[in-house]
Amino acid sequence: MTMDWNHLRSFLVLARAKTLTNAARIIGVEHSTVARRILALEEAFGTQLFKREPSGYELTLDGLALVPRVEKMEQAYLQIENNHHPLQGRVRIGTPEGFGTAFLARLLAQCSQQYPQLSIDLIPIPKMIKLSHREADIVISIDRPKSGPYIITRLSDYSLKIYGSRDYLTQSAPIDSLSDLTQHRFVNYIDDLVYSSGLYCLERLDLPVNAHFRSSSILAQQIAVSAGAGLAILPKFLAHDKPELQAVLADQVSFKHTFWMLTFVDLQHDARIKRVWDFLRQQAEQQQSILLDDSLTATSC
Repeated sequence: MTMDWNHLRSFLVLARAKTLTNAARIIGVEHSTVARRILALEEAFGTQLFKREPSGYELTLDGLALVPRVEKMEQAYLQIENNHHPLQGRVRIGTPEGFGTAFLARLLAQCSQQYPQLSIDLIPIPKMIKLSHREADIVISIDRPKSGPYIITRLSDYSLKIYGSRDYLTQSAPIDSLSDLTQHRFVNYIDDLVYSSGLYCLERLDLPVNAHFRSSSILAQQIAVSAGAGLAILPKFLAHDKPELQAVLADQVSFKHTFWMLTFVDLQHDARIKRVWDFLRQQAEQQQSILLDDSLTATSC
């Protein structure tokens, strides 16, 4: 029996994605094409491979038995492809602005030097990159998706503290307790332009403080704080190499966020995606002293 690889791949993608719409988007065809391929495959095998459930397309026992066989074919296919085209192509990475610019850019430059045939697009912007819209191959986000045909991993936690410039702190009222913060100016996000509720840390201080300088850009906030505009809650990785910045009440106030990394299930075995994915995980593990303050029990915000 001769099998069409497009039919088998559609079977594997649907088994992972659960819906015709998601599977079609991953493959890049119409959902009717996926449905037609599955029907042809079921006719060829003479058995039902999927059953329709409220959660989506669920594998039958025969479908479950077929998965490992097709996955072996997928691995063989990818190995052939990778041998002919070793780590070449383009990988697009979408990240939060500060993390991409201040932390990842220099590390990805190393990756690019190691694999000169691999092209890397880094998209560090102050908004949510939508993997579902194919805006990137790998997305790093502070919000974990609740559903979707994604492979998701916790990349790293990271700490945030209150920072001020040394000049500003020298010329301003002393800060010995939380209540002293009410005497100071703050730098913060613009409320109606905050792309994730996880960025609301200043509001969680539960103090009557107001931002006198606001920006949708965390990099702009850091620059403003360094120039003496006031205090701000900044990620440690953004401030650690800025000698002009000093942490305030470091033993009393610390927040913790999490970076999640995700890609589509159909991309997880692509050699270029896997190499960059593994590189990012390895670098996050090696750079924990820059990302996270382990000496404190931080509050998730």
